[in-house]
Amino acid sequence: MGSIDVLVAGAGPTGLTMACELRRYGLTVRVVDPAPRTTEHSKALVVHARTREVFEAMGLRAAVEAEAEALMAVQLFFEKQLLGTLDVARFGPDVPRPVFLDQSATERILAEHLRHLGGAVERGLRLLSFRDEGSQVVATIGGDDGCTESVTARWLVGCDGSHSAVRHGLGLPFEGSAYEDMFDQADLKIRWDRPPGLGCGFLRPAGLVVFAPLPRGRYRIIAMGGDGHAPEPTLEMFQKLADELVPGAVLYDPEWILRFRLHHRMVPKMGVGSVFLAGDAAHIHSPAGGQGMNTGIQDAFNLAWKLAMVARGAARPELLATYDAERLPVARRTLEMTDRLFRGATSRRTMMLRKLIVGTALRSRALQQRLARRMSQTGVSYRESPAVVDARSWPRRSPRAGDRAPAAMLRAGAATVSLHVLVASEAKMTLLLMHGAARSQALAIAGRELAEKWGRSLVVRDLVLGTGDAETLGDPSGAVVRGWRVRAPELVLLRPDGHIAVRAPLARIDVLQAYAARWF
Repeated sequence: MGSIDVLVAGAGPTGLTMACELRRYGLTVRVVDPAPRTTEHSKALVVHARTREVFEAMGLRAAVEAEAEALMAVQLFFEKQLLGTLDVARFGPDVPRPVFLDQSATERILAEHLRHLGGAVERGLRLLSFRDEGSQVVATIGGDDGCTESVTARWLVGCDGSHSAVRHGLGLPFEGSAYEDMFDQADLKIRWDRPPGLGCGFLRPAGLVVFAPLPRGRYRIIAMGGDGHAPEPTLEMFQKLADELVPGAVLYDPEWILRFRLHHRMVPKMGVGSVFLAGDAAHIHSPAGGQGMNTGIQDAFNLAWKLAMVARGAARPELLATYDAERLPVARRTLEMTDRLFRGATSRRTMMLRKLIVGTALRSRALQQRLARRMSQTGVSYRESPAVVDARSWPRRSPRAGDRAPAAMLRAGAATVSLHVLVASEAKMTLLLMHGAARSQALAIAGRELAEKWGRSLVVRDLVLGTGDAETLGDPSGAVVRGWRVRAPELVLLRPDGHIAVRAPLARIDVLQAYAARWF
């Protein structure tokens, strides 16, 4: 086989998302993984709102939601005293609720999608070594039979987990440490009187206990298991715990029981030359808030379109440096947040303080919404990125350059289309000409000129308040024109990952022209 565009090491959710997106954009990709098959267990569970948007952009929304279990509410207890109920539906449409999906199902859906796109995972093969030659990476892969193969790729992406061979090959430290406590986990069925989709968390002196709903009528129980010297967890042990916390509940049909220790670590950089790291290869943290898999998928979604644009000659190679500039701060903030949540929830020294804090949070809808938005990852922004520019003089209280574009449904002829699906449809940026209620002839002319000069890198779409027509996107609800506080005419450049690259009034078209000259 000749040279390929990208070699992806690792076929978990991050690596599969990376491969699917690269194939969707037309790149040649090989994916290798030493495991003989996809994971058989749930492992990562939570699919947050932002990841659901990613799956929708990939064309996988129906497949994911057909197998997922929606989280309806969470009850929080201090020992057996109910402190309150967190009703996820109260947050409204701006903070979509998370769903629970077995990692095994997530991987199967992504692997099937990759096959549909003409790719496949090469299992039983591991990355043995590599060298970055500047214009290409030469890697050696091999299996347990001792046979090896040399692979030449323009880029190498390590999505190969916490023991990443790619990270070791780069010589990057994995800075951080392990938490002291061990945790016991069981995936099983429960016969009780609680409604489907209900999660429960119990704060108690012996440590935190969580009951999380899984698909197929199952639950995951996670309990602090001490320092590792206690006997290995069993169904009987979990039944005794249930008898104490939820009398009358009967546990049965266990699928997976294990004990594990958690770590919090990250790399100092996520890209070196032609080699990149994503997901657990770059950052691992506690499962508090269900951020791990979601953060890895967002890594892949951020990098894939950049690789595609550079590979097609639609963007300068310097664009790839923005991957580290954008995703490393996100990884750092996520690790800090999950560490605070984890230590706050599990500390045995602050029981009464935690009771007070949780009780206060359950009475504050605004605090709940802020936390939910943070957990959902819809609030992730790249405002400090070198590849975003906001040239307006009125940026406050409206989406700014670097922010994720709020979800919106637009009219395209007779069809209704999601804004995020629209901008992700090809490896180009989308320039929205914001006309408002009335069309601007000057804006239309400017758009045509930009399309003629930069057509390889961007697609120009007119957007008007109302239903639009056959050639114009319509904003019938005003979610964009009014919701973004557009002072038309305005130029808005959207990236394929749904983040805003540029916002500029027509009078500052020079800003957009300079941006295109720098990055395209």
